[in-house]
Amino acid sequence: MKKDSKKLKRGIRAIVIISLLNITSLLLISMGSNTSLEKDQTNLLFNKWHLETYKIESKLYPPNKKEKDDYILFKKDMTFTSKSEGKEDEGTFILNTNGAYVVMSDKNGEKIKAYIISISNNSLILKYDINEIKDVEVHYNSANQIQKL
Repeated sequence: MKKDSKKLKRGIRAIVIISLLNITSLLLISMGSNTSLEKDQTNLLFNKWHLETYKIESKLYPPNKKEKDDYILFKKDMTFTSKSEGKEDEGTFILNTNGAYVVMSDKNGEKIKAYIISISNNSLILKYDINEIKDVEVHYNSANQIQKL
């Protein structure tokens, strides 16, 4: 009886160890695939994004006439060019993939933080960390698919 009990305990221990190894392997594999997904999403950001619309409490609003040609161009060298209400600006940016936000710094050292709500090949949705427009989603689109910048 004792031999059967020991064999049963060994068998259970072996099953538990094998199960833990399988779970660990699956976690490592999924972590690796998330890393490449983050890289893919980072590459999606490097594009020229044209202002399309604003979304406030699930209602869409078009940009005004001054904002007609507004855009943000994120380049792979971590610089950006933008046009807002006819004024062009340029500077550098930092991308935080864990927090899903971009911090843009212009030549004067002014910084703007924007949370990335959604990104795809032809759509970028940002929420700017600015008190006056904190609850506004800013929707951009890309006229071209991913450009090499």
